[in-house]
Amino acid sequence: MRVKSILNNSALIAFSEKSEECVLIGKGIAFNKRPGDPVDETKAEKVFNSRHARTEELIELLEDVPEKVFEMTNTIIRYANRKLGKDLDSGIYVTLLDHIHSAIERTAEGIELDFGMLTEVRMLYPKEYNIACWALDYINATMDIDIPIDESGFIVIHIIANETPNMDTGSTKKILRITKDITDTIMSYYQVKMDTSSITYTRFVTHAKYLALRYIKHEQIEQNEDSIFTLNPEAIEKTKDAIQVLNQKLKEKYGQSLSEYEKLYLTIHICRLLNIK
Repeated sequence: MRVKSILNNSALIAFSEKSEECVLIGKGIAFNKRPGDPVDETKAEKVFNSRHARTEELIELLEDVPEKVFEMTNTIIRYANRKLGKDLDSGIYVTLLDHIHSAIERTAEGIELDFGMLTEVRMLYPKEYNIACWALDYINATMDIDIPIDESGFIVIHIIANETPNMDTGSTKKILRITKDITDTIMSYYQVKMDTSSITYTRFVTHAKYLALRYIKHEQIEQNEDSIFTLNPEAIEKTKDAIQVLNQKLKEKYGQSLSEYEKLYLTIHICRLLNIK
């Protein structure tokens, strides 16, 4: 490959041997390079070719975003890859770069976004949440600013969307919203406050997350003849109204009811959460 143009020290546009235009990202890959020079492809961490859906979007971002912000984003992505033990999808270079740039600008303007689901994120995605908190500390120290903690939730969304096949930020947010709807509805119905750090509560929220995932994919488990539940009729009686309230809420907000099997499975988890016999 040969250099077509330099975007910054760690990003350039090059032509492949087949004359295909590509964007290469890598630490110092463009340092001291000029158009026409050969590219040291061993330094390339990610390659966006002309067939990649987000190549043009990335080029536009790289032209607008300060190089310092781009370098910070690269460092955060490398840190995330190392902590997760796998490489995030290349789309993270676009989505996370755009978000971090916007977060820095919002902070400078005194604008704060309310994420509203940090408790759920912290429990359901602890690795990603710790990465996001490290990223905030790193950005704040580097830029000498104070981006609020709620921004960590949005960073987690971008990480999850780019580490999970067939997932995007919209679906990830929807899963979290439904998870929160389930937990909030049950807690509100029974008028209880739980220790959110307890294993019992964490297990309940985890069940709610997987229920939400099946729900948005329209893959709810249907009851079948092999399903065996040994539920006390009294326990069913104590939970049926709460589940009905939740089912109606989900149907109104998202246009889909819970299957009978999911309701029964949810009954088990509510009984465990509230110690209903």
